[in-house]
Amino acid sequence: MMDKSGKSYIKMEGEIHDDGLYTVTDCIKHFAEIKAENEAFVFADHVGGRQAVTFADIYEKSTAVARSLVKLGVKKGELIAINLRNCPEWLYLQFGVMFSGAVPVSISFTYKDGSDLIALMKKLGNCCLLALDPGVDGLNWQIVKKLLIRYSPDGTASSDKLPSLRYVIGHEVGWKNSREMTGVKTISELVNETNPAVTCPIIDKDDAAFFVQTSGSTGVPKLVVHTHRSIMTVRQLGSVGLVDSSVVQYNDRPFCWIGGFPMSIVTGQKRVTVSGFSPIPDDRVTSLIDIVQKEKCTLLTALPPLLHGLIRAENIPADWPVNAVLTGGQPLTKGIAASIGKVAPIISANYGGTEFLIASSGEIHDVGDFREYYSGDICKIPGLELKVVDESGEIVPVNTRGEIYVRSPGMFREYHNDPEKTAAVFTDDHWFKTDDIGIMTKDAELFIYGRISNMIISGGMNVTPEILEQAIKTCPGVATVVIVPVPDEIYYQVLCACVIRKTGSNLTEEQLRSYCNEIHNDSRRMFTVLPKYYMFFDVFPETITGKTDRVQLRKLAKKAFCSS
Repeated sequence: MMDKSGKSYIKMEGEIHDDGLYTVTDCIKHFAEIKAENEAFVFADHVGGRQAVTFADIYEKSTAVARSLVKLGVKKGELIAINLRNCPEWLYLQFGVMFSGAVPVSISFTYKDGSDLIALMKKLGNCCLLALDPGVDGLNWQIVKKLLIRYSPDGTASSDKLPSLRYVIGHEVGWKNSREMTGVKTISELVNETNPAVTCPIIDKDDAAFFVQTSGSTGVPKLVVHTHRSIMTVRQLGSVGLVDSSVVQYNDRPFCWIGGFPMSIVTGQKRVTVSGFSPIPDDRVTSLIDIVQKEKCTLLTALPPLLHGLIRAENIPADWPVNAVLTGGQPLTKGIAASIGKVAPIISANYGGTEFLIASSGEIHDVGDFREYYSGDICKIPGLELKVVDESGEIVPVNTRGEIYVRSPGMFREYHNDPEKTAAVFTDDHWFKTDDIGIMTKDAELFIYGRISNMIISGGMNVTPEILEQAIKTCPGVATVVIVPVPDEIYYQVLCACVIRKTGSNLTEEQLRSYCNEIHNDSRRMFTVLPKYYMFFDVFPETITGKTDRVQLRKLAKKAFCSS
C-alpha cells in the first residue's frame, strides 16, 4: 500500500504464507524428506574437480554433529565460533550447531598476535567452542595454538586469554587428506560418531539462528543476530531465481557473509560454489565460465565488479546456461547494462543488507530499459515497510532523495553485546536506519545512490563520492573510479581518485586532471570539489565479500599523500 498523499512510504499488506516450516532446521529436515538424493551443494574447484552434497547428506551429517556437540557438553544458547572456508564441513558444522540448540557465529581474525581474536571472543562472551581450519600455511592454527594453555584429542581445551573457551575443533583439509592440526578433535569425528541416545533440544522460531558479521566495506564489522523467524522471510520472496526450487544457482561468495550465506537450504535450490581450498586461478572469470557451463547453472550471483569482468570476456560459450544474473551490493551504474544479452537475458537488481536481508528486487530485460541506480521494486513481503526520510526523519515526497528506513519481518534482532550501536541504528518506533541514500517512485520502485557514511567534507562542502565517480567515468580511458578522502590541514579532507584504466588505455594523470577541470560549469570552482590526487591501479583491493574495499583504498591514499 503506497502512501496516497504522495509521500515515500509503503507497507506491504497480507498474511505471511504458513507452510509449517518455521526454522532453518525445519527446512533442512523437510528437503531431506522430499529431495533426499538431489544435489543440494556442489563444491567445484579451479582445476576441474567437484564434490557434491545431497539434501539427505546435510540432514544426516548435521544431526550427527548436533548429537556429538550435545554429548561433548555444549548447551542450548551457547555460542560456537566458526572460522572455516567454504566446504561441506562448514555446512555440517553450521547446521549441526543449530540442531544442537547452540548458535553458530562466523568469525575471522588476522593479527598474528591473536589480539583481534581475543577482542572478538571477549565480545561474544559465552563462546564455548572454536572450530577452524588451519588457514593458509597453517597460520590460523598457529595463532590459536599460542593462545591455548592446553588442547586435547577429545575436543576439550582451555585458555586464560579466551576464558569462555572449553573446546577446540579442527578441520582435516579435504582432498589433501592432511592432519595439520594434530592432537585436535576434528569435524569428521563429530560427523562419524554415533550417539543415537542423545536428544537435541526443541528449536523455536524466535531463537537466534546465527550471528553474521557485517561486510566491513565501510567500517569495523559488527555481529548481527538473526533469528529463525527472520531467516524464514526468504521463503516469502517471489522474484526470479530467489525461491524457485528448479534454479541452479552459482554463488562463490563466502558462506560467512550474508550475501554468500547458503540461503538455498531454506528454498530447496541447488547451489554451486567454489571450494575455499581450491587453488586460486590465474583468470577468475575464465574459471567461473568453465564451472557455470559444466554445472549448467541457470542463475549467476555476481557483484558489479565481477559482471564487468564477464562483459569483457570473449569466451562465453554460445550455449551458456545462465538465464538471469542476480546482482546488488552497490549502486548499479550504466556500465553493467552491457551484461544484458551477453552474460544473461535478465539482470535481477536487488537491494538488501546484512541487517534486513532484502527489501527490493526487479528484473531488467532490455539494455534500453536499464536505468542507473535502479534497485528493484519493493518486495511483496507481508509486513515489509519502507520509507525515505529527510535529515529530521520526516517522510519526503516520492522521487525525492533521502535516507532509506526499513521495518521488516526479516529484520535482525540486535548487534550482539553492543546496545549502543543497536540503539543508534533504530528509531524509537523500530525503523532501521540503513545509511543508504535513495528515492522511491510512485510505482514503488527503489533507486539507491550510495552511502551517507561515504560523504566527504572538503572546505565546508559535502561531497558525495558516487556522484563525482560517475562524472569521471565519462572520461575516455577510465574503466572505473573510486573517490576516497585524504586528511588535509586546511580543507579537512581533499579527494583522491583511485582509477582503473580501460584495457589498452595509456591515460595519464595530466590528461585525467585536465578532463576533470573541463567537465563542470563552475569555472571559479565555488561549488565544485575535484580530486587533488590521483592513483592508478590494475585492480582494486576487495573485502572478503568481493566488494571494493574503500577502507583499504583510503589507507593507501593516506599513506601516499598525507604527510601527517
